[in-house]
Amino acid sequence: MKFKKALIAGLLAFVSFFIDFTSFNSVVYAKIGNIDNKLLVEEIENSITETNEAILEEEQKEQEELERKQRETEEAQFVQTSVAEETYSYTPSVTYGTYGRLYVSGFDVALYDYNVYTNSSLSLQQIVDNWDSAAYYSSRNRLVIADHNTHGFSVLYYLSEGTTAYIQFEDGSTISYRLIKRTKGYNTGPDLVDTENNSFFNMDSDIIMYTCYEDGIMVTLWVLA
Repeated sequence: MKFKKALIAGLLAFVSFFIDFTSFNSVVYAKIGNIDNKLLVEEIENSITETNEAILEEEQKEQEELERKQRETEEAQFVQTSVAEETYSYTPSVTYGTYGRLYVSGFDVALYDYNVYTNSSLSLQQIVDNWDSAAYYSSRNRLVIADHNTHGFSVLYYLSEGTTAYIQFEDGSTISYRLIKRTKGYNTGPDLVDTENNSFFNMDSDIIMYTCYEDGIMVTLWVLA
C-alpha cells in the first residue's frame, strides 16, 4: 500500500514537472519569438530608413544639379544681356558739323555752314544730300536750317506749338528754342514765304527750320527758350 502511494506520488510529481517544463518552454519560445519579431521589425525599420536616406540623398543631388544648371543658365543670360546692353548703350562719336548738332523731337543731325551770300546753291544741295548733314546759314538776322524730309527732317510735319529743340556744340554747351509757328510755305529762291506770299524773315522768330512738303515746304518758326 505504501508502495502504491509512493508510486502515485512519484507519477504526480512527474506530471507536475512535465507541465511546468512545458509551460516554461512555451514562455521561452514566446520570448524568443518576440525577440525574433522585434529584430525583424528593427531590420525593416532600418531598411526603410536607409531607403529614405538614399532617396533624400538622390533628390538632394538632383536638386543641386538643377540649381547648378539654373545658375549656369542665369549667368549665360546675364552675360548675353550685358553684351546686349553694352551694344545698345554704345554710341559712336557725335558729329557736330561746323556749327553744332540739332536735336528736335527724337531727331538729331549735324549742322554744316552754308553762307547764302557766298556759296552756290549746289553747295547747299550737297550739304542736304549727305546723310546726317543739315545746312544752316544766317540771313536777315535769322538762323536758317534746312534738310531733306527723307533724311528724317519730316519730323517737322508733326510738331506742336511749344515743342522745344536745342543745338549742342562740341564744348557741350547748348542753345534751346521753342516752337511758335508751323505752316506750309514756298522756297522762291531768294525768299521763304507762306501761302499768302508773306516772308518768314519778316515774322517774329530767332530760327527758321524747313524741309520739303508736298509741292512746297513745311516751315517752323522758333524763339529762344
